[in-house]
Order: sequence, then structure tokens, then C-alpha cells
Amino acid sequence: MKAITQEITEELLAVMDMYQRIARQLIDKMILETDQPDRTEILAGAYHLLTNADVIHGEEELTGNWYFDVHGEHCMFRNTETGQTRRHRKC
Repeated sequence: MKAITQEITEELLAVMDMYQRIARQLIDKMILETDQPDRTEILAGAYHLLTNADVIHGEEELTGNWYFDVHGEHCMFRNTETGQTRRHRKC
């Protein structure tokens, strides 16, 4: 078994941080662009209250062509233009 080098470890950690940052941006976008019934509590950190609420501007997707689906403790985001997909645990 080969050892993972420090360089590879640092690269993996950087990619993980980037993935987490993108997921957080998408969750924030969903909170701001949808009619979440418990918005005040969600903004205070109660992400488990996120729902598949309607998009405020009357579209099917969030800005930037992002489709979302809240299911259980997870959110899934898919860019309908690029096919890029992100899944994130809500809490």
C-alpha cells in the first residue's frame, strides 16, 4: 500500500473545503430565493427546517439554473445547464 504524500493530502483538503463552500453558497441561495415558512429560524441555524418551498421569483429553479430537492436531512442541487450536481447534509 502506498502512502499518501503531504502534497496529495493538502490537495484533497483544499478540494473538500471548496466543495463545502459551494454547498454552503447553494443552501444560502435556496434560503434567500425560496419562500421558506420558517425563514427566521433557518437563518438562525435551524437548517433541518428547510423545505422544498416555492422559488420566490416564480421560476422552477434558483438563479444560475440551479434545481434543488430537499429530502430528509439532505439537499441536492443540480445545475440544469451544466449537469453539475452537489449533495449536502442540511445540518
